[in-house]
Amino acid sequence: MTARYRNVTKPPDPPPTLTVPGPRPVVWAPQARTLEVVLPRVAGVTPDDPDPAGDRTERRPLRLVGMDLPGWWSADDDLAPGTDYAYSVDGGRPLPDPRSPRQPYGLLGWSRSFDPTFEWTDDAWAGPSAQGAVLEVDVATFTREGTLDAATHRFEELAELGVAVVELHTIGSVAGVVCPHLYTVCEEFGGPRALQRFVDAAHAHGLGVSLGVAYHRAAPGAAFLQAFGPYLAPQRSPLRPTLSAYPPAPPVADDVPSPPPAELPSGRRINLDRAGSREVHGWIASSARRWFDDFHVDVLRIARVQDLADASPVHVLVEVARAADAATLSHGRPVRLVGECDTTDPRLLVPTEQGGRGLSQVWVREVEDALHDLLAPSRATDPTWFGSLSRLLTVPDAGRIVVGLSPRATAGGSTGTATGRGTGTGTGAGAGADADADDDTRALAAALVLASAFVPRLTLPVPERLHTWWRTLLALRRSVPPETPRIVHRGPSGVVLVQRGRLVTAVNIGSEPRTTLLPASRRAWHVSAQWPPLGEGPGTDDGPGADRTAGPAQAGAAPSGSSVRVGARSAVVLTSR
Repeated sequence: MTARYRNVTKPPDPPPTLTVPGPRPVVWAPQARTLEVVLPRVAGVTPDDPDPAGDRTERRPLRLVGMDLPGWWSADDDLAPGTDYAYSVDGGRPLPDPRSPRQPYGLLGWSRSFDPTFEWTDDAWAGPSAQGAVLEVDVATFTREGTLDAATHRFEELAELGVAVVELHTIGSVAGVVCPHLYTVCEEFGGPRALQRFVDAAHAHGLGVSLGVAYHRAAPGAAFLQAFGPYLAPQRSPLRPTLSAYPPAPPVADDVPSPPPAELPSGRRINLDRAGSREVHGWIASSARRWFDDFHVDVLRIARVQDLADASPVHVLVEVARAADAATLSHGRPVRLVGECDTTDPRLLVPTEQGGRGLSQVWVREVEDALHDLLAPSRATDPTWFGSLSRLLTVPDAGRIVVGLSPRATAGGSTGTATGRGTGTGTGAGAGADADADDDTRALAAALVLASAFVPRLTLPVPERLHTWWRTLLALRRSVPPETPRIVHRGPSGVVLVQRGRLVTAVNIGSEPRTTLLPASRRAWHVSAQWPPLGEGPGTDDGPGADRTAGPAQAGAAPSGSSVRVGARSAVVLTSR
């Protein structure tokens, strides 16, 4: 009697493992009848050639991997690093790799193989502080060169400022267009090798690196993914416009269409819960693992997590969170996920084993907007102002909520090249009363955020005095253990005090100076930092020509016994010693 009839079978062979992207062309195309990898036979063949399918290119057939990995195709040979290639589905035009490691020819151009091997020097890196300040960086405007390598020259300045994490956004864009390639680094920024150098240098300066990624919708030009499999699905909301002009498989090699504008709505979303969505989940989670393993990225900031329409049994955020947990174990340092959302969702911060999404932190625009609204001068006489602000500053899990120090209308609004702290075209480079008033708002927001448990989010460029104010507050915040409880005290109209151990931050949002009592202390209070408003320094009657540089307080700002005078639109930080 055979083993089959004795109900005794040998253990099944382990399923084959695929490294994607890797040296061997491997792609998921469940509906394809034939699949070929297209290679340039003649050096210099580009997607712009009028006849790329002639004797200038070579087509090699791919084979199905097997029943253990249905729908997966693989080549028989590896590609040398730096080889241009594309895929042809059922004899059609060449298309870029859905998991392309490089896109040197643009959004719909040929892909290029990449060897991620790199000589890392960050073995001693233990990861950034979870409560440290996050600086948003647009590589294109952060330096005159607009490259990742040039950005590394500003790391000493950022470390001196007190930044803990440098967040890169639009890193996967192609020529400024948000693209569906989740595995690429924009060639204009230096490509993937430049990102590895950037991360390694950041870790050497004690800085963590965060990447902004967008999974919530299909970017313009993503229709080529449909030629491989069900990557896309229609939007559930009928109010969103659809993009009917895109063909199901746009040409890549010849007759390349012009890149669509970045603001063009796609009308589609990534397929997260329909037929074939399991491999789409893997496509997303694998890209996260690539950033963690091949590029040593510390944080992924996922845009608009509330728009991830996923009704599948295992939410895609859970799979990405599991990839982050695995990277934490393998690298021996914390790897975090930050979700950007408009409103709070209690499931986002709940661990995956408890039925939540497993995010480490959230950037809630609702909280950020509420804080900046409460800092308006008109709110000083509102009888509900203190209660609203007190509840906001003591919200549960505040240490896991990211709050920007600039109002949304101006945050990240830099359109020029930021070459210094207060120069360049952007939010911090304005002039006149409006710019000074905006500086006051950001200074007051910084005082309250850094006195609370919130995670501060910074944007550059800013004027020199605001830069100094941030640096001083960040240094004071690091001087107090993060677990120290915070107590919110009520002052006169428009004044609030936040006590954190031996530090007290007094903020006056009103248009008139106020004198407020200080909390009882056995030791005397000394002013450690102050923000002067227009024409008046906090705690003193400075004239219009007085020095307005924020930082260590001048002698005139010393508190009088158990009280301190806080000027209009001012903030004072005091230390008991």
